[in-house]
Amino acid sequence: RHQAQLCAAMGKTDTIISGTIFFALTGLIVVILSFCSPSMSKDRGLTNLLIITATICCWLLWLITYMMQMNPLIAPKME
Repeated sequence: RHQAQLCAAMGKTDTIISGTIFFALTGLIVVILSFCSPSMSKDRGLTNLLIITATICCWLLWLITYMMQMNPLIAPKME
């Protein structure tokens, strides 16, 4: 039973790592694409800051949602 719990926990960790890599790569690709846009050359620093901030916020939203489903609270326990 302990080994089954350990395998389940490692599967959840793998999912978190995969999701983190996905968001990091997505943010990196969008930042690279922003360098190809001539219309953003004037405010490139602000544009990249906004892209990075949006990527981090989306990653945090996904991470919190995923972690809340790992151990769901079905109903409060009265003690």
